[in-house]
Amino acid sequence: MQMSLYVHFPFCRSKCVYCDFCSFAADDSVIEGYCASLTKEMELAAQYTDAEIQTVYFGGGTPSVVPTEFMRRVTRKLRGCFHIPRGIEFTSEANPGTVTDAWLAAMAEAGMNRLSVGMQAKQDRILKLLGRIHRFSQVKDTLDMARKHGIGNLSVDLMYGLPTQTVEEYLDSIRAAAELGVKHISSYALKVEDGTKLQTMLENGELTLPDEDDIADMMERGAALLASLGYRRYEISNFAVPGFESRHNLAYWRQRYYLGLGLNAASMLPAENVVYLRRSNTASLAEYLSALSQNRLPVGDIILIDTEEAMFETVMLGLRTTDGVGYTEFEAMHGRKLNEVYGEAIAILQSEGWLRPPDPAEPRLALNERGLALQNTALMPFMKENEGEHG
Repeated sequence: MQMSLYVHFPFCRSKCVYCDFCSFAADDSVIEGYCASLTKEMELAAQYTDAEIQTVYFGGGTPSVVPTEFMRRVTRKLRGCFHIPRGIEFTSEANPGTVTDAWLAAMAEAGMNRLSVGMQAKQDRILKLLGRIHRFSQVKDTLDMARKHGIGNLSVDLMYGLPTQTVEEYLDSIRAAAELGVKHISSYALKVEDGTKLQTMLENGELTLPDEDDIADMMERGAALLASLGYRRYEISNFAVPGFESRHNLAYWRQRYYLGLGLNAASMLPAENVVYLRRSNTASLAEYLSALSQNRLPVGDIILIDTEEAMFETVMLGLRTTDGVGYTEFEAMHGRKLNEVYGEAIAILQSEGWLRPPDPAEPRLALNERGLALQNTALMPFMKENEGEHG
């Protein structure tokens, strides 16, 4: 059996105004204690799986704020506990201004061969509004430093719909990222989450967002520009030079098993009498540390996924990607034909003109560009049929 591995580091120098992720600022003593507990979790989790790891992903937070000596302990324990072949895709997130030569050397030694850098925008004015600690010039510095350590599979994150951002500023950010020679660009629409500093600032009139027409232009013109620059769209928010798609994220979207380690990390695991289970670790640092001090896995929630829910997740995840869902693959996974389970929903999407033209040689259910722009709406008919299946 194969499985992907995700490791969460919930630390940042400071929290961005839009962020609602499980992350916070901490001093080195807290980080050291967390890393010690993380290695204990690895030992416990390894007792329950002999899977071969196919991808590794370090996320956060900001893994690059973890001091090198602590990260070495984590990576050595990781390789000691799990079967991780050399040369598989091993990604770490990093933020400009936090990466050092020593950290990169330690990560490259551990097998990291892909770096995902949080650029977000080219304009320093916008970065400051977001509470980012870096400036654009530091993005190039970080990428150059990574290349010196033999890490050439480089990705950057961008955002659009940001406070005061214009359409042309977003397009300039795309051009700047491409000029840096990265192989992969993730571009996400800003979502204002409850409880964030950004929400408060917008409510108080301290910041304003672009209007809906401008945001729609950013999505449409941004995707077209990325295509013209050689980046193929393979998921709603992800574009890559062909051959440099994120294998780790594709594993999620293709419903492959994965194990999450660290605070609030999620897993999708095999289970008896159901198709699979979804499990998440506690989001409380105190509970996480306490559980592992008692040699217990820090499990928060467990959700058992039955056949009907698994079929819906196949469609929900698959329709995020430009390849969509294969009819043959769906039947092989679930023992039922896709058009028999979701015939009405498929007919609705066809009538709306949201589907790619069918390919008789390889029948797939896939959204076209218009459908991808309205993906949440496109899923509604499937949700209704799924609710009908559950009675």
